[in-house]
Amino acid sequence: MQLHEQYRPTKWTDVVGQDKAIAQIDNLRKRGLGGRAYFISGASGTGKTTIAKLLAAELADEFCIMELDASDVTPAKLATIEQAMSLYGWGKGGRAYIINEVHGLSRPSIRQLLVLLERLPKHVVVIFTTTSENAVNLFEEKIDATPLLSRCQEISLSRRDLAQPLAERARQIAQAENLDGQPVEEYLKLVRKHKNNMRAVLQEIESGTMAK
Repeated sequence: MQLHEQYRPTKWTDVVGQDKAIAQIDNLRKRGLGGRAYFISGASGTGKTTIAKLLAAELADEFCIMELDASDVTPAKLATIEQAMSLYGWGKGGRAYIINEVHGLSRPSIRQLLVLLERLPKHVVVIFTTTSENAVNLFEEKIDATPLLSRCQEISLSRRDLAQPLAERARQIAQAENLDGQPVEEYLKLVRKHKNNMRAVLQEIESGTMAK
């Protein structure tokens, strides 16, 4: 297993550098996280998938969480998903659907989602993810993004003040794996080199870059 998967946070307190997004989710939790759609955008490697998985896990057990790429989301697939949504899941009782690279949705799928999201059961969450860059031009030349976004709780991940906490976390992981031999300043350089992409940082650490 690669380091970025091995050390993917499994609880909210392990998420680094995204305090604002976590605070937003904490506030929503007071009224209930279910029955909502979420739209998570952020730079590559800054925690979109991690936050989506943690959010999904609040309502649903692992076998009731479905993760899809937008290119695989067809009207027929959505019809099947909507049928399953009417039933409670096992364990925690909820169901969660994570749709990655949402900017890749087709026009028919977007149209069907607009209807589906209007009637989400309380035990269901739908979570869309995309990079910040693609969020800016969402569905360009396909359809106005406003109707879909208006049905979602938007969560924009931070791009600022990430270098220090990410560098410290990267060094902790390197130390745990006996791959560390550098001061934290070198990890800062590594994080900046990869533009705060923690996945890329850990891949380089795994190759032995920071070892003695």
